[in-house]
Amino acid sequence: MKRRIATFLLTVLICGFIPQVNISAESEELTKTKITLEEYLKTLTPEEVLKRANKDMEELYGEKNFYPQKAYGRQLNTALLQQQIDEAIKDPKKFKGFDIVYGTSHGTTITHKGQTMQRYSGYNVFGDPVSTDGFPWDAGWSGTKIQNFQLIPSPWISKKFDNLFNDFPKNFDGELPDQLLQYLPDATFEGKIIEALNKEYATQLYGEYLMYNNQNKQYAGSRVYDRGTAPKGGWIKYVHVIQPPTYLSQGSGRVYLKRGTYMDVPIAAFIETEPSDISAEFVDLPSEAMAGDEVHVSVWLKSTFPERETAKFTWSVTRKSDGLPLTAAENQLLFGGGVAAESGPIGISKTEKRRLDVSFTMPESDVRIQFKVNEDGKQPEEVILDNNVLSSDIKLNIPQQLPYDMLTKKVKLHLPSNTATLVLPELTDARWAGNATGKLAVINQSPGLLREFEVHNNPDVDVNSSTIIRTPVVTYTIKREDYEDNPLGRLWLNLDKPGIPLSKIGTIHYEGSVSRPYEYTHSWPECSGEGEKRTCVTKSETREGTATAHFTSDTLTKVYDMYVYNGMKDVPKREYRNEIEENHTDSVAKKLFWENEPYTYDVIRWMHHQDENGNKYDWTQAPGQYIRTFIQQASGSVQWNVESSMTDEYAQARNAAAKRVNNKKLFNKAVFATDKELQKYDYPIKSGYYFNPAGSYTFTVKTEVFKNKLPNANDMTNDHKDLVNGLIHSFRYETDLMFINNKKVAVNIKNDGLKEKGSGFERKPDFISVKDNKSVNSTPLISVLDRSKEPSRYTKKVEEIKHTDKRGGDSHPFWKMVLEGYSESFTAGSNTNYAYREYVKAGQHMYKITETSTITIVVNPGNTALYTHASMPNGTYYIKAWFDTVDMTAGNHAYKDLKLLQGVDDIDTIKVTVAGSMFDDLNN
Repeated sequence: MKRRIATFLLTVLICGFIPQVNISAESEELTKTKITLEEYLKTLTPEEVLKRANKDMEELYGEKNFYPQKAYGRQLNTALLQQQIDEAIKDPKKFKGFDIVYGTSHGTTITHKGQTMQRYSGYNVFGDPVSTDGFPWDAGWSGTKIQNFQLIPSPWISKKFDNLFNDFPKNFDGELPDQLLQYLPDATFEGKIIEALNKEYATQLYGEYLMYNNQNKQYAGSRVYDRGTAPKGGWIKYVHVIQPPTYLSQGSGRVYLKRGTYMDVPIAAFIETEPSDISAEFVDLPSEAMAGDEVHVSVWLKSTFPERETAKFTWSVTRKSDGLPLTAAENQLLFGGGVAAESGPIGISKTEKRRLDVSFTMPESDVRIQFKVNEDGKQPEEVILDNNVLSSDIKLNIPQQLPYDMLTKKVKLHLPSNTATLVLPELTDARWAGNATGKLAVINQSPGLLREFEVHNNPDVDVNSSTIIRTPVVTYTIKREDYEDNPLGRLWLNLDKPGIPLSKIGTIHYEGSVSRPYEYTHSWPECSGEGEKRTCVTKSETREGTATAHFTSDTLTKVYDMYVYNGMKDVPKREYRNEIEENHTDSVAKKLFWENEPYTYDVIRWMHHQDENGNKYDWTQAPGQYIRTFIQQASGSVQWNVESSMTDEYAQARNAAAKRVNNKKLFNKAVFATDKELQKYDYPIKSGYYFNPAGSYTFTVKTEVFKNKLPNANDMTNDHKDLVNGLIHSFRYETDLMFINNKKVAVNIKNDGLKEKGSGFERKPDFISVKDNKSVNSTPLISVLDRSKEPSRYTKKVEEIKHTDKRGGDSHPFWKMVLEGYSESFTAGSNTNYAYREYVKAGQHMYKITETSTITIVVNPGNTALYTHASMPNGTYYIKAWFDTVDMTAGNHAYKDLKLLQGVDDIDTIKVTVAGSMFDDLNN
């Protein structure tokens, strides 16, 4: 189908720069490799350019070998092609296309904008001159815009041009190829002509490049064409198509003005045309959700195919943790929208949008949502497949756990980057007339939880830009007190199950918009005259408008789990001994154990604050909810000893009597009988002589008690003092001997009178004590040696039971026994599980006081002579020293529960035998 097509235009291959080019089915080498335009250009040679141009002409229009190596005796200008290839590789952004030119440049030579050029760069395939790219309008401009030119309709008829591509596709042989219909949905060149005029002239002022030597400079600031406009009836009514466009080449045509001139008209290359496409887009897609929440996700389907198409789709909703699909039974998975199914066919056309929905209950896992439509691009056939498959994750909103010992938590949250893009409307000469203004509002919807809320990096919009990006950062503080637990304020919350946290949800909403004023030129023609004298002038005025764009709005949900524990009411109490070992009357050594009196103490715990990174800082003492009681094992011991027994005291006199030594000095404490026959008795006496009481007895008392105050240096504790005094007052010196006082009255040891019986008297045993120590003639016979007489008899050792309120510091084990959070009190789990450990508040004390007293009770320290009554009947009499029971309840001390401390029933004793009287010796 070879035909000659008259033309005055250059055949130009225009190829705009595409950063990542996926050329359609027309270019398999780029589709398969997905190389960039720059990489593709590097593969080209002049021969490859010619080959590709011929391939497109044959496949789209049926014109085989349209561009030969030689046309009308002129060789293909491969040098020009190679030059353009090299320039394109060097700067792909400036690449406009290749000139398939035969022969060399010719015509008028001019210098324009500092560049010397000739009017024509060569000849086209038909032998017609081809205008040099960038050659100005050297004939000037009348000021009438291109779309308002007075044009001759269907000029190919009157001028008898070959009409292969005129009134296209009426004159095209056969059906148009499917690929060509994808580029020309309405099967005409109308849209591609407007597209090319928009690119070539709509943004260009006459004075920028088209004006030559200042011709008609009054129009220098005017635009020569209004974007998207056409004469009445459309361009296809007036444009004589010389060469149709291909994928890489811009087509060319010509319009003829009624006044006898003409203008070249470009037709946009198909590379500017997006192929027909089905696309999917997520809407209502949450970024995260809490387990148990109902989640809704939707997909919008759109199509640019000219006819309604049916494509297959499929949903995939799986758990990321194990890859298993969600189910209706377990997760209430439900599909809805245009087709309520997990997969199947769906019909869609370019005049409608189809919505598909899925909902489910969020599991304990992140969820992956995938949607696919026409995945393989075969039904219908598609080139762009990147937008056919959607995949996104919905993250499980895991609550942030706030530990038991945290007071506040600072949070720094980066909100998703948010872009609002302003677009100028498709209006003539539309241009921005001011800054974009507006704001992205970030709203704290939980002011009772998200305290000290501040928004950063989010200034109000007032910029000279059409694309506004905001990446706000919010900071806020989570406070324990907002969970009704405020240890610092002495308001403690107690939970039945401290292992289960208190949850609160904070929400942050963001939304906003921007607007920007713009101006555009509204033009209209004003014509006068008729026929050949008719002239038209384009008039215009500036109008105003406002473009608006919205930021993406969303609500972020953050869950904070506060763990609460403020101690147990009672720390498990240890069992302490309350007993006396060997508490019977024949034991001279006894050990005492009792529970020390309790002392109450204020305690503290350590709590911290956290910064945005989870670092702990500003550790703070918080008062404990419960007052703790210090209890410990108190103890004591009593050891009795005979310092000087009656045997020792009477030994000198007894030995003198046994030896019948007649030396009164030797009978210092008693007069024992010297009769030989009486020596068989331990202590034989005759009544009427003196028998002085004697003996010394010592006991040692040791106590270990705990007090919260430091005693004065010389003071005994009352516990020790009362025990010592009780032991002192328990001493007894007892006998049934009969004495005579100064009044010649027969009396017992307590100076009580005796009843006569026969020639003698009745026995009346009794005792004297420290408290009641007056004997015969009211003579005091018992003396006590204690610290008042000998200071060394009392010692005291004071040890502080040390503690610390320093975090992590160590305290005495006795404290740990009564504080929560330690193994010594069987509460280590409070520290392990609840980060709870108590310390004694500073300024409180506890002391262990160990006291030892050594007391000696001396009987008759002055060796006062007591005379036995001469009429005391013969017989065996006794003398004994002993210690009575001590009432431990006296004084209401902690050892009162011991009740009675048994004494020593017989610490020292002798038997005295009376055989005769002093009168027997006088008579002899």
